[in-house]
Amino acid sequence: MERTVLLFCHAVSLNGTAWNPIIRRVASSPLLQRFPCEIVTFDYRYHGANHDFSDLGKISFLNGDKKAPRADHDLRLWTSWGAEELEIIVGRLRADDDKLSRKTRIIGIGHSLGASSLIKLEILRPGLLDGIIAFEPVCNCEFMPVDANALITMMVANTLRKQDKWNTWDEVLQHFSSAKHYSRWDKEAIAAFLESGVIQAPDGSYRLACPPSQEAAAYCHTMLRFTEEDHQRMRCKVFYEHGEHTKLFSPEITLDITKSVRDKVIVAPAVKDAGHLITVENPAACAERILADLREFPAFQSNRVTSRM
Repeated sequence: MERTVLLFCHAVSLNGTAWNPIIRRVASSPLLQRFPCEIVTFDYRYHGANHDFSDLGKISFLNGDKKAPRADHDLRLWTSWGAEELEIIVGRLRADDDKLSRKTRIIGIGHSLGASSLIKLEILRPGLLDGIIAFEPVCNCEFMPVDANALITMMVANTLRKQDKWNTWDEVLQHFSSAKHYSRWDKEAIAAFLESGVIQAPDGSYRLACPPSQEAAAYCHTMLRFTEEDHQRMRCKVFYEHGEHTKLFSPEITLDITKSVRDKVIVAPAVKDAGHLITVENPAACAERILADLREFPAFQSNRVTSRM
């Protein structure tokens, strides 16, 4: 017996429910009607249902420069524990396979933190995953034609300016419909994010599940670097997806790094008029990309062989 699982892995500051507009489209597609599968989402630590306000982190300044804020919190270490959390989830999904005489294929679909962690996990454990669709993984940034420190400063400063508390739910809705930070977000994506991205406090007020000081720390992480040799180690097919206006992913660099494994690693054309937050900016386009990529995996091909053990 064989089953297929699509494991959706979210980005920093987002959550599992933020995938819902994409999942709705993917799940209702003719492809998944023909090849049924299970869809799994989750919240990384410090996000959504796994929020934790016991430590909000510390703010400092690079070389004492008040215009260059930095944040320190465990979320800064996501490049280490992101893949570890995924490995635990993958283990749980396959825990009953032997007892049920079953094989579970897992295709990881990730964005930013989620995408980078999927790739790192497959590099560390080649063959653990059966496929990866990676939207905007944050990696190899040292090769990009940008000033890394300036980019981090901008992201941290912008994040720390975000409003994260409101008195009423109406104020929450008003903020997310008018604030510049969310102006490019799809309306359905905003509603999906709010399901677990904003929580009610004991006093009846509302706050972001991932506070700005924690989110900002994530942007102060140690840069991940995935080499040509790393990509050669991976045993599953990988699709890299990115937005036209991204500053955090370079298709040119990725194409060069993966030139020896073009049969296994595919860098797709950019999604037009989208940036790093591609999954909440254009869920429809992301769903189309996912469906196109899934057709390239054996689990979604008409000649697949179902194991009978």
